Order: sequence, then structure tokens, then C-alpha cells
Amino acid sequence: MHVDVTPRHLPAGAGATSEAVVTLTNTRDVIAGFGVRVLGVDPTWVQVSDPEPRLFPGATASVRVALTLPVDAPAGRWTVSVEVIDLADPAAVSVQEVVLEVPPMRRTRVVLDPPTVTAGRQAVFTAVLHNEGNTEHVGGLAAVDPEARAVFAFDPPEVVVPPRASTSVTLTARARRPWVGDPLLRPFEVRTTGPHAPAPDAPPAATGVFVQRPRFTRGALALVGLLAAVTVFATVIALALGTVVQRSAADRDLALQVAQARDAAATNGTARLAGTVVELTTGATLSDVSVEAVSADDTSAAVATVATASDGTFAVGRLTGGSYLLRVRGAGFAEVWYPAASSPDDAVAIEVEDGAAAEGLVVVVGGVPATLAGTVTGDDVGGATVQVQMPLDTAPLLGTDVARDDPSGAAPAAGDGVVVRTVPVGEDGTFEIADVPSPAVYDLVVAKTGYATHVQRVDVAAGESRSGLELPLLLGDGTISGTVSGGGGPLGGASVVASSATVRVETVSLTTDVVGSFVLRGLPTPGTYTVVVGADGRAPSTLTLTLGEGQQLTGVDVVLGDAEGTLAGAVTVPQGDPGGVEVTVTDGASTWRTAARSGSGTWRLAGVPVPGTYTVTFARADLQSQVLSVSVDGFGRVTSGAASAAGLDVSMRQATGTLSGTVRQQDAAGAPVPAGNVVVQVASGTVTRSVTTASTPAGTVGQYAVEALPPGTYTVTFTRAGTRPVAQIVVVQAGQDATLSPVLVRPAGVRGTVTRAGGTVVGGATVRLFRAVDYGLAGAQAVATTTSDASGAYAFDDVDAPQNYLVEVRVVAGGSVLGVSPPFTLAASEQRTVDVTS
Repeated sequence: MHVDVTPRHLPAGAGATSEAVVTLTNTRDVIAGFGVRVLGVDPTWVQVSDPEPRLFPGATASVRVALTLPVDAPAGRWTVSVEVIDLADPAAVSVQEVVLEVPPMRRTRVVLDPPTVTAGRQAVFTAVLHNEGNTEHVGGLAAVDPEARAVFAFDPPEVVVPPRASTSVTLTARARRPWVGDPLLRPFEVRTTGPHAPAPDAPPAATGVFVQRPRFTRGALALVGLLAAVTVFATVIALALGTVVQRSAADRDLALQVAQARDAAATNGTARLAGTVVELTTGATLSDVSVEAVSADDTSAAVATVATASDGTFAVGRLTGGSYLLRVRGAGFAEVWYPAASSPDDAVAIEVEDGAAAEGLVVVVGGVPATLAGTVTGDDVGGATVQVQMPLDTAPLLGTDVARDDPSGAAPAAGDGVVVRTVPVGEDGTFEIADVPSPAVYDLVVAKTGYATHVQRVDVAAGESRSGLELPLLLGDGTISGTVSGGGGPLGGASVVASSATVRVETVSLTTDVVGSFVLRGLPTPGTYTVVVGADGRAPSTLTLTLGEGQQLTGVDVVLGDAEGTLAGAVTVPQGDPGGVEVTVTDGASTWRTAARSGSGTWRLAGVPVPGTYTVTFARADLQSQVLSVSVDGFGRVTSGAASAAGLDVSMRQATGTLSGTVRQQDAAGAPVPAGNVVVQVASGTVTRSVTTASTPAGTVGQYAVEALPPGTYTVTFTRAGTRPVAQIVVVQAGQDATLSPVLVRPAGVRGTVTRAGGTVVGGATVRLFRAVDYGLAGAQAVATTTSDASGAYAFDDVDAPQNYLVEVRVVAGGSVLGVSPPFTLAASEQRTVDVTS
């Protein structure tokens, strides 16, 4: 059988379908069936139009292979193999390699948490970078405010985020704090930086607001901390309670106060304050917390106290008109003054008149920071990490854009949340995570390279200090095994690396026993892995393999081609030495050059990466360039464009052409004879060349040649004294020897008869032809001289024209003048009769 695959270099965008054509010829003398399959990629990505074609002897069929890569396919060059097997003879196998080029798709989303922070001199934000592309994001962040009053710092200044992963950066904004006045709003934009950052006029990656309080004020503060769909972290209220409270006696006392507050009496006024208490981390309303109305002029004691209802609402009635502050307290929660201040000095006063009501007030409270501690169990726990993640499948992120971010549309799962904290695990397996916003539900994720990821969900109460947590570190339960081969058979010592976003496992193929075999163990499942196989002197091969739950994948056979190949051939030229012909080889990204050897014309270029498709150009200034396109497989063999990698031979042609010929002219009898001293002018828009036809020796008279003419259309003009010019059009091609041999018309001539006055002819007289302007001058020379014959006739042939002449007749040379003709003008090629009478 004969198998060919086109194209060998296939662009394959993530999520798009690319197609190759397998051309299969049955070279056997019987009907044969064949099996076509693609190795090196997930079978679910491949569609073969006819996986088992049957062909008659000598018949040819085309099988279309369509590959659809997933949207999260990493960028880079992948090598897959198309295997064709004779179903009647399993030993007859043809494997053709195809290189897939997955272009990088860069898309980074930035979320600020919280988007607004109220503070004094500096505010701290958390920027979460979500890499939604298929290649690494490398770079940092930059921020700018329109007034250029704030200074921004990022920690770390630069990050590297793998595809489909996220990381966080701490953003600190600093600005000069005003002494008095209202709070200042300092909006700012956040943009990504680095080699692939968007253009400056592109929309910002995120926006935030720094609400800056003056040093001395009791003005209104902006409401901060309300839960947004993209909220990743929560800022914990700045007041610590001193010690962590779980179910302490103080909490019980405060709970009793809340219960008593339900029936507590207020003053006898008619004003009213009403609103809702909201929990910071979840945005949920908060019941059974104490709400106190305090006079703005005296904060030492509460004027009235109530407790929030089950829906978090409160109403403080029977107040006299005036200015009030609201204080909210609850077991496990930090004390907060309306709307979200930690002290009465920063609180917002509420003005209310008798008989009026201030409603819709929202107070945001946060739990005292919680602490989580415990132990990671398992073998070699050193180097493991524990992450606190805000899960996507529970409030507050459930149903938000963050939870819907998965392009596949899959429901969010445990361990897929937004990272809040990450801490390393000690050598003894212990860990402690402090300052965790509470109350909230979190996923604790323990991970280490080469181990399975374990997720454990915890419900953290407000201010809780939980210890004794046990998180297991588990080995992965998936394996990938197969064989690595080269051009000469099994290949030992090849490196085999399987990696995903969180795991990297390495091994080498065996050099003894079952040479070339390998096994990758401890792979967490389910999961998708990029497997890269490489060896010294061999081109690496990349596979993408997906493991199901506990899957032991076998039979992964990888064939490594040569890392480099050699291209060679010979150059021949029409004449002369082929040396100096430059040979240029390029694959579009890299270029290699060499030159043909003098004399032999051979050339050789080693170190060309394979597999690849190359354009080979042969050029020299005086020769017409030649171009070949060849495809080389992973073993250095040419699959299209030439017979072999050592047989890239070309025959070059001259880059210019030649025009030659013989110019003839009619003689007195009308017969064409070679004409010497004819000026031949060859002209085009940019080129003008002139030569003169040969006049000696006799065998070359009339011949001319104009060499090294660039290809083009020329006007050729032939000019000779006494003859009308002749012009013709000729097209000269590269390497062509064009010919043009015109016949010019008869040259100008003067003839006539010499007679006496009585009509008697004068034979034997000397007849001379003079230029009219020269006649009579001392030393004037005749243009031509002849003698009249017995009939008195004379003739001057091949006379220069146009010109003014006269004819003089003498009895003998040097004798007396018998007669002179009047002056006359002789035109080119004119035959003029001039009779002279003495």
C-alpha cells in the first residue's frame, strides 16, 4: 500500500475543526481492506470519514480526518500520527506524522475585591487575575487615577498564571490625606502589563474606588463592603474584640441583652429609625443582633435598643426629634456604627424630626476573623499547601458571573472556587490559617505536585477558632503506559513528562528488559494531561490524554523522529560555473543559507529541524531564481516536493536574454546583401543599448549581438547612412536568444548622363560628387568620383543621405571643368537622376 497525508502542517485553533486528507492506494493484486486511525490525541476529538476503506487492486481512495481540539487546548506544536494498517496483514503498517499548530489565545480577566475601600492614608485591595486563555499569562498590573493624586503598589509586581488558572495580587493605594472636608472619591483604573498587554486605548481590566476620609470629620462615608457577584475576598471590620469568641459568657450576656431589647422601651417621642442589618461576607440579612440608637451629642449610653427580626430588619420608634447614631452588636460580630464604621467618630449621624421617619438604613457588619488549624496526613506531606477557597456552588458566589465562568457550561464543583488564602504545610503536617473572614462556608483544598487533590468543606462560624482539622494527602490513582520508539526501533532513556495545571509527573523509558517502555504513575483522576516525550537528537512529541476515574491507560505508543535533518542537491547552469548560486531554506519562522560549490554545483545544508515544510530558493544575480517546496517527515525523509532529501536538484536559466542577427540591404539590383556599419539601437522604458554591425572580416559583415538584456519588450531601430531607418518590436525572455535580421531598403544614389550642348554624349569624362557647402572651397574633396561610360552615363551608389549635393564634370581629372549641376537635396534611399550638360 501507498499512503500520503496532506497537509503535514495543520493549523488547529482551540475549539475549531481542522481537516487532513489521507490518500491511500492499494498496491496489492487483490481487494484489500485497511484501517485508518489517529494516534496521539483523545479519540473523541477525531472523526474519520471512512475508518475501514476497501479498495480494488490499484485503486486509490481519499479518507478525510477531522480533528476538533477542546477550547482549553494549550498553545504550541503537537505531533500526531495517522496509522494505516492492512487488515489482512497486520504487519503492514504505515505511520504518517502530522504537526498541529495551536496558536496562543491570550485572555486575562481581573477582578478587584472589594471594588471600593474606605480608608485614611492608604487602602488595600485584592486583584484576582483569571487566565482564561490557552497560554501562560506573564506580566503585572498597573493602576492610574485621573487626578494623578494616588500612588499604587502591587505585591507581587509580576506573576505567571498558567492557562485556566487564577492568582491574586495585593494592591495598595496611597494618597495624601486631607485634614478637613468631605470624604474624597479617588476612582482608578487597573490595566495588565507585560509583553502581551492590550493597547493603551483598550478598556481597563478593572476599576476601583478609594474613598478617602479626612483626618477630622463626621461627614458621610461611602457604603463599602456590599456583596457583588464578582466579590472574591471580604475586608474584615478593623476593630478586634481582643480575644476570639466562640460561645463565651460574654456572647451569652450579649444574647440576653438582645432578647431583652425586644421589649425595651424608648423615649416618648414620635420619630422613627428603620432599616436592615446585612452580613459582610455573604450579603445575607442578620437576625437577633442588637441595634442601639445613641444621641450624637452623648455616645456614652443608648437612647433606645431593639433586636433585628428574622429577616434582619429593625425599627427604633418613639424617638424625639434630633441627631442619632446607630450601633450594632452581636455575638461573634464586631461592633459597627452606621453605616460600616468601627467607632462613633467615623459614624454617620442621622437627622430625624418629630413625627418623621428615617427608613431604608443599611448597616454592614462582619464577623470577628476566624482561625483554622489542623494536620495534613499522608506520606511526604512537606511541600504541600492548603488553600481556603470560596466555593462557587454556594452563596455568595452561586449564580454569579464568577460561578458561570466555566466555558464548558459544567456546574461548579468542590475545589473550583476562588482562592482566599494559601498556606504551606509544615514538615510535620501541621498548618494554621489566620484572619479568615467569617462567618462563611469554605473549601479547604490540600495539594502537592504528583499527588491527588483533596477537598474538604467547612462551615465557619463568626469569630470561630477551629482546630483539629485532618486533611489527607492522597497519591494519584491513574497511570499512563506505553512505548517510545525511534526510526530504528524501541528507544530507551527517553524522558516522558505528564503535566496538568496542578500536577507534573516524570519518568524515562526503560533501557533494559522491555526497552522503550514507560509507566507514569500517581496521576490524579479524572484529569487531562499534556504528555511530552523527548530524547537527545530526536524531535519531541506532545500528546494530550484524558484519564477517567481511576483509569489505567495503556498502549500509548510514541514514535520520535529525528531532531534535525539534511537537505542537499546539485545546481546546473546554462553555461559557466554554477558556483556562487545562493541556496536559502526557510520554514517561515527560521532561515538557513548555503551556496553551491564552484565547479560541481553541489550543495548541502545540515541541522534543519524535522519534521517540517520548507521553501528552498536558488538565486544568483545573472540567473533566474528557482523555488522548490518540500515536506520532510520526522525521519528526514521527503514526503512531497522531491524524490529525496539529497536530491533537491535544479537547472537554472539565465536571468537575461540576448538579441542577435544579420542586417542586410538591397543592392542596385534589388538583391539583399550583408550591410556593415548599421547602428542597432535596442530600447525599452528603462534600458537603451546600441551596437554597430560588423564590417570586417568578410564572413561576419552585417552581424550584431546585444547581450544581457533584462526580460521585456524592446523597440529595435536599424540606422545606416543613406538609408531610411527601420524599427521593429521584439519580446526578449529570460534565458532566450532572440533573433532579428531585417533587410534595409536600397541606399540613396545619384546617376545621370554627360552631354555637350549639341546633344553629343561625352564618354570617359571625370564625374565628381561634392557636398554643396564644400564646393568651391580651397582643398574641398569630392564625396565620390567616377568616369562616364561610352554612352556618357555615370552612377554613384550607396550615397549618404539626406544631404545637399552638386555634380561636377571634367574632361579628365585635373582638367578643365566641362559643367556643373545645380545643387540638389538627396533624401534617404532616394534614386536621383542628375544630367550634366557642358
